[in-house]
Amino acid sequence: MIFGSRHAKRTDAELMALVAKGDEKAFEELLKRYQGVVYNFAMYMLKDPSEAEDIAQETFLRLYKTSAAYRQKASLKTFLLRIAKNLCIDHFRKKKPDLLNELPEIPTEATPLSQLEAAVSADMLEKAIDDLPVNQRTAVLLRHMEQLSYNQIAEVMEVSLGAVESLLVRARRTLRAAVSEAA
Repeated sequence: MIFGSRHAKRTDAELMALVAKGDEKAFEELLKRYQGVVYNFAMYMLKDPSEAEDIAQETFLRLYKTSAAYRQKASLKTFLLRIAKNLCIDHFRKKKPDLLNELPEIPTEATPLSQLEAAVSADMLEKAIDDLPVNQRTAVLLRHMEQLSYNQIAEVMEVSLGAVESLLVRARRTLRAAVSEAA
C-alpha cells in the first residue's frame, strides 16, 4: 500500500500472530496503537516522565518476548495495561515514588481567583489519589483516566469484579474524606 501500512486494518490478534513470526512492522503497528495508553497509565501511576517511558518500553519489550505465547483471553489493551500495572507495582516496591508534581494546566479564560481555586482543588485531589494504597489508586486511574469498564479493570488487576467494586468504593470514600477535610 502506498498511503498506509498493510497492518493498519488488521486486528490485534492477527498482529500478535505476525509478531510471533518475527514481523517487525506488525509490532510497530501495535506500538503505534497502544504506546500512548501504556505511557499515560504509567505516568499517572509514577508521576515521572522518565520512569513512565521506561515502564512503557519494558511493557512492549515483554509483549514482544512473549508474543508466541500470547492467547487472546482479553483485549490486547487490557493485557498491556496488566503488564504495565505489574511493572509499576514492582517499581513502587523498589523505589518510593516522588510525590512532587506540577500543577495542572488551567484554562486561560478563568479569573486569577478561579484559577487558583481550581489549581488548589486539583492539587489536593491529585495528592489524595497519590496517597491511596496502590490497588485503590490503580483502580481509580484505570476507571477514570483510562475509562475502562469494571470487567476490564478486573482483568488488568487480576482480581474479581467484586474486588474492583470494593476498591473503588473505598477509594472514593477516602478521596471524599480527604478533599472535604482539606476544604
